[in-house]
Amino acid sequence: MSYEQPGPSRSNTEHLTEYEKVQKRSAIRQGRKFLTLDEAVKMVLCPDGDKSDEDDEEFESAVYDDIEEEDTIQHICTLPNIEVHDGASEDDIPLSIMAEQQRAAKNVINEFIWSKKDFSPPNDIEWKDRLIVDEEWQTFSATSFFNLIFDDALIDFIVQQTKLHALQKDGKEMRLENTDMKCFLGILLLTGIIKVPSYRTYWKKGLQLAAISDIMSRDKFEEIKRYIHFNDNTQQKTRDDPDFDKLFKIRPIIESIRTNCRKVSQEEHQVVDEQIIPTKARISLKQYNPKKPHKWGYKVISQAGSSGFVYDFEIYTGKSQKNDDLGVGVSSAYVLRLAEGIPKHLNYKLFYDNWFSSVDLSSKLKESGILNVSTVRANRLKGCIMENDKKLQKEGRGSFDYRVETNRDVIAVKWFDNKSVHLLSTYAGITPEDTVKRWDKKRNKHIEINRPFVVKEYNKFMGGVDLCDMLIELYRIDFKSKKWYMRIFLYLLDMSVVNSWLLYKRNCHVMKSKVKSLSDFKEDLAIGLMSPSSTPRGRPSHVNGASTS
Repeated sequence: MSYEQPGPSRSNTEHLTEYEKVQKRSAIRQGRKFLTLDEAVKMVLCPDGDKSDEDDEEFESAVYDDIEEEDTIQHICTLPNIEVHDGASEDDIPLSIMAEQQRAAKNVINEFIWSKKDFSPPNDIEWKDRLIVDEEWQTFSATSFFNLIFDDALIDFIVQQTKLHALQKDGKEMRLENTDMKCFLGILLLTGIIKVPSYRTYWKKGLQLAAISDIMSRDKFEEIKRYIHFNDNTQQKTRDDPDFDKLFKIRPIIESIRTNCRKVSQEEHQVVDEQIIPTKARISLKQYNPKKPHKWGYKVISQAGSSGFVYDFEIYTGKSQKNDDLGVGVSSAYVLRLAEGIPKHLNYKLFYDNWFSSVDLSSKLKESGILNVSTVRANRLKGCIMENDKKLQKEGRGSFDYRVETNRDVIAVKWFDNKSVHLLSTYAGITPEDTVKRWDKKRNKHIEINRPFVVKEYNKFMGGVDLCDMLIELYRIDFKSKKWYMRIFLYLLDMSVVNSWLLYKRNCHVMKSKVKSLSDFKEDLAIGLMSPSSTPRGRPSHVNGASTS
């Protein structure tokens, strides 16, 4: 079947209305083929060639009797380089709608206009907010800072759900108090600092750790470990339910910690990036990322400050996850959702990598008053043609090219170091340029190469989530469990400790006092959590390796 427009010439448009002519010119400019609805339906449902008049009659009857028009158009519109028009005449379209459609057609024609001109950043990019440090923090202990993130109400909830799970599972009325759960959490924190091959070693004769063995018996610890739970199983939806939540078993803990993290005063420079919670559990939530230190695990999309403090996060649950792309694509939508908690029009600055980045995302963030810098994939810079890699390579390391999108005032920069990298920004351009040292293998020495300002900004502030990852990894709780969601719980516990230490550190800078190391802070926190149970239990098994009577 031929899909050329009828007539002696391809440019013949006599059979089209004026409105259809506008649509066709728009399609031709963008390299797309223009079809009326009848032609498009035949193209999809009858791709094998021409048919006889009799066949065509049956074909049209089948099309319009058995197929919903909207569904057909929606399917056809997904085909590459095809422009479909429903064949309505101008007389059938109200003037207001026609004017809106003509404006939309004009916007499509000029959707992205890139030109090599001077980039004009916003006149005022100075941060208009400030970090708030409460005066009461001056008297806070490590436990008090921890309670800002992982509060007592959450611990009470865990106690309640654990007792309920013991009753549901084994019909056992478990004796468990808030102080017992705090002691259990304190022991977990100590196991992240003092590593042993098996947790039972902490109670083993001659090798036990008194700080643990004298506070809680091994049997009590194992009982809590066996029954610890975070949600009522009887309330979980079935898998065929549209509201089924893969993270149901850990959801209350996630939402409680997210809520508390959002309450904290935010920094000027923010980062959205991926984290991996290491696991090799056999579960569909597990992801593989070869670029991460832990390649297998649960993927977390985190929003953090340049200090490493995590203000918000989402745990990735797979492609089936219900994600409204918000008009920018699924990956970019993560940034928009996390950015909802950032104060608007106060010149906060957000950084993210090329997995999230797009021109539409940069534009939407700018409309919200959030400035941004990101790396970007070349195929997401629609219609932006810059110097190719060979030419930049001939000019040498440090060479670059750029284009400015005139409708959105966004700059795209292509910088060549060992290889080319594309960046996108709404506030940082080429100037002021500086130089950076790089090792030259041919000359066997360091050389200085030019670096645009946008590259400097990105390199300086992009590491917030990676910094949080590093701080967690230093004293990560490595606790084996058959429950897949325990890995997520332990990550949330570790992240809460890191966040509370960063709040303590922020307070120390205001007070101009000495800052404890993360390990010392974590030790103080563990001891503080166990302090309500610090009175030795009735008969400690061993003291200094000697049996007591």
